[in-house]
Amino acid sequence: MKEIKLTRRERKVFFDEAVRLHKADEAYKKADNLGFFLYVTLVVVFALALRLFVFEPIRVDGPSMEPTLFNDEQMFVEKCSYWFRTPERGEIVIVYYPGYTIPAVKRVIALPGETVAVTDGAVYINGEKLDESAYWDGYVLDGIWPFTVPEGSIFVMGDNRNVSKDSRNLLEVGPIPYYRIVGRALAVIWPFSFYRAL
Repeated sequence: MKEIKLTRRERKVFFDEAVRLHKADEAYKKADNLGFFLYVTLVVVFALALRLFVFEPIRVDGPSMEPTLFNDEQMFVEKCSYWFRTPERGEIVIVYYPGYTIPAVKRVIALPGETVAVTDGAVYINGEKLDESAYWDGYVLDGIWPFTVPEGSIFVMGDNRNVSKDSRNLLEVGPIPYYRIVGRALAVIWPFSFYRAL
């Protein structure tokens, strides 16, 4: 059988006619609409799953983490690493305080089994002064007696020590159980001009 060769114009005419026939076919239109709906649904579910389980942007609210983080900055927060390991001292974490519905941004100061105290204007872990020169160089006004962090919990504080409500408030906040940790702050992403890794 001899091969029929069509010009580009003839191929376009055939293609356009096929599209017209498809659009006139009700079954084709229904299938096309269903395919589009499923595609959009899949994209939305994927985006929500990413935000719920992998990462999300979180806004800094207030001055408690200055000078590391400032009010209204947006951070990129990843949620996966703590599935495989426990938090480490010095990491900036997003947590929920007991009874609160808004997350708090704080720094991990003490780990399970460690004893934390604030005396003479400084933080001590197991009796040794904590080197906080990278993010705090002031005098901590409020002290706390030695407190041992329970298993499965962390002790958090804001970098702006004297205006932060954190684990030092043992009645309202106290140590944060692992299940109340949302994730770890990786970078400031907004405003763009202040982008920086944390």
